[in-house]
Amino acid sequence: MWTVEQAMQRLVEEQELTPAEVDNVESQHGVVRGVLRRRLFSVEEFLSGSFKRGTALRPLHDVDVFVVVPPPRGSRTADDLLREVRQVFQAEWPKRTPPVLQRHSLRIDFSSGISVDVVPAFAHEQGGYLIPQRDTGAWIRTDPKVHQEVCAQADRLALGRLNPLIKLVKQWNRARDNSPLRSFHLEAMCYSAFPKPPEGSLLERLELLFRHLSERVMQTCRDPAKLGVAVDARMDDGDREAARNLFQNAIREVHLASQERTSNPEQAHQRLSKLFGPVYRKRGS
Repeated sequence: MWTVEQAMQRLVEEQELTPAEVDNVESQHGVVRGVLRRRLFSVEEFLSGSFKRGTALRPLHDVDVFVVVPPPRGSRTADDLLREVRQVFQAEWPKRTPPVLQRHSLRIDFSSGISVDVVPAFAHEQGGYLIPQRDTGAWIRTDPKVHQEVCAQADRLALGRLNPLIKLVKQWNRARDNSPLRSFHLEAMCYSAFPKPPEGSLLERLELLFRHLSERVMQTCRDPAKLGVAVDARMDDGDREAARNLFQNAIREVHLASQERTSNPEQAHQRLSKLFGPVYRKRGS
């Protein structure tokens, strides 16, 4: 049986994407970019989202491709733009299942099991981009390039110790059936956790992050690019309280596991297995 420290380190390592997975994403991204350039005359396309920020979890289910298109002519609505982009892929691949319209994007499913979410956007004259919000018809101002910079800066301040912790709390959230927390909201709250490098063991640093999150979730979380709507705009007071309760339970379990890691490692493993789900293993296969 591994020690608790070994099991946690292995959990962190197994969240890292393999070279084959990265190559697969790059290949599919290239295919999508080619279609967008040929048929939509896009101005720019780039990978965005957690994959680009280095905070994606395994198994990787989807990646975001941001596509900047020429300024709209006339009164093109948010829904018009999404449907226009879908028609581009239907014309390119007439025998395939059409892309699925989502709130801000279109999902294209590949046989590899990874989906590509295409997010169409217009460049905003004052910086950033406007993306469609299909359910309201609104245009949301944001900038995934700034999101990437903010994430990288936060990780640098923590001497590279933040991103592995972000992945751990995302995995914890993935294992919670009753969590009201969206992945990007959870990540954005983490950026302000460590203005200086966190000290202590991996479990001690994780406990510090959960303590930060239990307080931060009760406050509005702005878009990290400081544009557009808050990333937690859809949460109500009940959601915030439920999230804080989940964080407080995680604090307690991580603290106890840290105390028990030497005196009662079996109990510590059980606690951590409940926190992270079946991806946490106490011994090698």
